[in-house]
Amino acid sequence: MLLAFNTIITEKYKIGFDEKTLPFIMDGFPYEIVHLGDARLNDFEKNENVFSKYSHLLLSGSSLSASQGSGFDEMIIKVIQYFIKIQKPILGICHGHQMIARALVGNDACRKTETAEFGWKKMQIKDNPLFKGISNPVFLESHYDEICNLPDEFKIIATNNDCEIQAFQYKNLPVWGVQFHPEMQFENGTEMVRTHIEEFPNDKEFYKNELDIEAQIKQNFLIFENFINSTKFGD
Repeated sequence: MLLAFNTIITEKYKIGFDEKTLPFIMDGFPYEIVHLGDARLNDFEKNENVFSKYSHLLLSGSSLSASQGSGFDEMIIKVIQYFIKIQKPILGICHGHQMIARALVGNDACRKTETAEFGWKKMQIKDNPLFKGISNPVFLESHYDEICNLPDEFKIIATNNDCEIQAFQYKNLPVWGVQFHPEMQFENGTEMVRTHIEEFPNDKEFYKNELDIEAQIKQNFLIFENFINSTKFGD
């Protein structure tokens, strides 16, 4: 059973991730959800083994800033480090990707980017188990922060012209972070970015749409199938 750590703080998007996104991307694989402020995190604080039953850890994106920090950082990092210790696969999306880097490297592994990214953007990917079955992808971007200063233990497995580290794998372990949002279907992803640009019109200069046809993004969801199939450290 997978543990989905939903760190989204906007109620509308938090509920949407729980009720629409997770059932779709998990495609029948069993999971449970924990939220920031959940009582189970208090239990974890007292006895970390309450999370030992889970086979994988999936960290959502969030409007929290990994570069600026928040009052939730200590708990998020503690959960990540616990799953590393018990050798369970981890996948972080956007803010989750950034927090994995901070948990493994330190605070200097994340900074505010010079070029924010919003919209559907093409990606250059390397041959990696996470990207099995995926070619010439277009992913949704929505971020102000980026990963930096990674040591040699990290392999950069995706990049584009605006952000050097779009995805990484830690050593040869099933521990991955992706800066983009592979969980987003066309409708909800497009709506999320449209709403953001309306609220923050100055970010329109960072918006790009490199998606030719909606069908291009169907392959993106293979990332979650590939992640779930990586069940052992060293795979």
